[in-house]
Amino acid sequence: MTDALPDIPASSRPGPGAAALQAALAAGDRAAVLGTLRGAAVVVPHLEREDGTPQVRVFDAPDGSARPYELCLFSSAAALSAFLQDDPGREFSLRGRDSLAPFLRRHGAVLERVVVDPAGGHAMVLSVAEALGALDLDADAGGTGDGDPTGLADDSGAGISIDGLHAMATVDEPGGSRGIGIELNLPDHWAVVDLDDPHERGLQIRAIVKQQTAVLGDRGAPLRRDLREQLTAVAERAATAGGRVMAYLTLPGKEAALALNLTLYWHDLGPEVGGVSHLQRIDDRLRPTLGPDDALTTTETLSGPFLRHVRAAHGSPELGGQDVPLLLVDYWAPAPGAQSVARLAFSTPHVEARDAMLGLTDRVLFATEWLMSEPGAADGAAVPVAR
Repeated sequence: MTDALPDIPASSRPGPGAAALQAALAAGDRAAVLGTLRGAAVVVPHLEREDGTPQVRVFDAPDGSARPYELCLFSSAAALSAFLQDDPGREFSLRGRDSLAPFLRRHGAVLERVVVDPAGGHAMVLSVAEALGALDLDADAGGTGDGDPTGLADDSGAGISIDGLHAMATVDEPGGSRGIGIELNLPDHWAVVDLDDPHERGLQIRAIVKQQTAVLGDRGAPLRRDLREQLTAVAERAATAGGRVMAYLTLPGKEAALALNLTLYWHDLGPEVGGVSHLQRIDDRLRPTLGPDDALTTTETLSGPFLRHVRAAHGSPELGGQDVPLLLVDYWAPAPGAQSVARLAFSTPHVEARDAMLGLTDRVLFATEWLMSEPGAADGAAVPVAR
């Protein structure tokens, strides 16, 4: 006797988009199916890698096909269950166009077709080009292909655990998960300052200054004192403005040290109103202020979008830095559940190395993890969800 296959959880079904997609399929309305795929999440089966992370699952294409695989999309968990029948692989995730379009761009060469609800009575077969034309995010940017300047859009879900995927799938449900914080996973050579505890903050600043001026010996005492005062003033200002963490990267270079500073802010903004997202309101506020060399761009990832704001500035007059040119890079990321926004604010004096600095800051952003409340948890127990 074999064990019964696990049920696919109904709590992870898409919402109103499922009914719209099923109605479009029943009517044989190709344009409506494509439009619904563009605006709604669909159920996508996936395989679980050895490390427990998901990978989109594809299926063998029909005999005689020019390409080996096909991608199957489903309007609901029930439609997927009907297709899988006794297949033991029951894992799936909910994905929208921000995930599906990059996947099709990357893997379209080995996909014969895209099939929607293949086990239903109204299955629809789409070409890869047809599906991509409906889903492609670059179409919103005039088809230029430069809507994501980072080149790091996450379409694989490789860093998201099964628990994290379930948490992400419940953000629109009563009692569902929501983002309650963000975790910085900084590589070596970053020194972190906790802004919440003044005593601990002072100890951490003292340790950073001591480490960075160790080669000066006793003659560096006046410089150490000045640096401690400056870092303390910066930290106090950041804490007053809602900063949670500051971090400093200082690496030896051929002629001078490489300096990059980071401050993490967390903004609790409450529910979105008027049908306008928090990220769109931030975009609307920042865009009129852009200078000729500034850039404001949006990138989509499986765990949500983020806004990257790059601009030139000068140091603070209060700290005597008014003549020091700076490159400022802000990342605004709305937490899942549309209640809060995280801001990662970077600054560096290496204006001439703009591309290299953006490469560093992009990778710090993509190493972060959302801390999600567990579905239904009143005490805010957290589930980490990697970007």
